[in-house]
Amino acid sequence: MTDSRHGSPTRRTVAAGALGLMAAPVSHAASRGERLVYVGGQADKDGQGIFAARLDLSAGKLTAIGVVAPLLRPTWLVAHPALPALYALSETGYGQGEQGKVHALKADPATGALTVISTVASGGGGPAHMSLDSEAGGLLVAHYGTGHVAALPVRGDGGLEPPVSVQANTGSGPSPQQHGPHAHAVLVDPTGRHALVADLGADRIFVHPYDAAAQTLGPASEASAVLPPGTGPRHMALHPTGRYLYLLSEITPEIHVYRLRGGQLELLQTLRAGGLPPINGAEVAVSPDGRFVYASIRVEDVIIVYEVDKVGGGLREIQRVPTGGKTPWSFGLDPSGRWLLVANQGSDTVTVLARNSASGRLTATGQELAVNRPTCLTFPAWG
Repeated sequence: MTDSRHGSPTRRTVAAGALGLMAAPVSHAASRGERLVYVGGQADKDGQGIFAARLDLSAGKLTAIGVVAPLLRPTWLVAHPALPALYALSETGYGQGEQGKVHALKADPATGALTVISTVASGGGGPAHMSLDSEAGGLLVAHYGTGHVAALPVRGDGGLEPPVSVQANTGSGPSPQQHGPHAHAVLVDPTGRHALVADLGADRIFVHPYDAAAQTLGPASEASAVLPPGTGPRHMALHPTGRYLYLLSEITPEIHVYRLRGGQLELLQTLRAGGLPPINGAEVAVSPDGRFVYASIRVEDVIIVYEVDKVGGGLREIQRVPTGGKTPWSFGLDPSGRWLLVANQGSDTVTVLARNSASGRLTATGQELAVNRPTCLTFPAWG
């Protein structure tokens, strides 16, 4: 998410006033049968940033709340599982020696309003993705720009401390966007002792030892998985059982299924996901019941639905459905499992697809919301 084809600059600076920023008052209070959803995006204009809305769980209708935190390029968001806190990275820091930023924001679940608690350096240049560990005592950040992966402590009030551990990986590939390492996603494995890093530039899933108590990362181990040159690993999703990892690659749009055991990755299956040129694979997610996997393909503007083999974890494609927009950068399943929302970066829309929980299949609803260059969305558990 950091070169010109991703719509990102070669150099970014944080706008003055972004630190310690108070969100404007929000009057749209929560009601029964609604869920709060936050949307991050790439917009650089004044007044843009984290967008909030309410999803009607019975009708699938989105009602805008508006911009609740005008931060610069908050392209990835993560909600704390227990505290009313939201974390947003600013996809900045592309100049020599510069770093991106990560913001911790306190949320008002009743209104969606956000207030910045703390802002810290992310630990590298061009942050692209982040995730919380299972204890939510640490936030891990993957940096596309410099290839670094960093671990930041989460305070008791939900605020963030600066990185206490940063690891740099190496590697390259044959494609133009693979001149060096580009960490594109990071997840902590089910044991809580390993951080898995999908690196688009190095064609690897790096496996780092992780100490959740100290929020420290060790150098990548020999367990790191090597993918074919030019694959371009992008995003990953864990099966609810913790036994399988699903990786979606970008340059060669494929789904890779791995068995995961104690930080060891065993490749089980590779499926072609898209048929058109690069800049293709985008997001991957597993349904809460573990029966279905979903992937977005940007050039084709579709969501692919896969059925999961309940014995071996392998995938079988069962549907391709248009997203109703352009360039589906990311998507999210609402906690009820009835709706799948798509962040269509190319058409400035968030669209709603209805989901059949029994079959896993998706259908268009015609519901959409205008959001400037959306790239991700999250449903907080406390929303």
